[in-house]
Amino acid sequence: MHTAGSLRTKTILKEQNVRIRRALEDRSFLYTAVITTFLMALVILVYLWCRLTVVNLGYEISRLNMERKLALEENRRLKIELARLKSPQRIERIARRVGLVYPQEDQIVRVK
Repeated sequence: MHTAGSLRTKTILKEQNVRIRRALEDRSFLYTAVITTFLMALVILVYLWCRLTVVNLGYEISRLNMERKLALEENRRLKIELARLKSPQRIERIARRVGLVYPQEDQIVRVK
């Protein structure tokens, strides 16, 4: 229980802005400081890991977009080449070069 004298002493000490010293055996402040520091470091490391992941994913997206652009260009080029190779004029020119000719009317057999 508090007596009138002890309340008055505490009030006087408060008014004079006197700090109470901690006992050296009381390590709760040290534990709190260590845990707080550890948690802050953990938060900072998680933040940095997230930022590095975002940056790396950005580079990966850029690289994949470039690969996609190159693949689309290659696809367009190959379609043009396929159309050129399938052209009837080209096929006829190659056939004549190797000695092929159109069949005569009597060489054609109609199948029903």
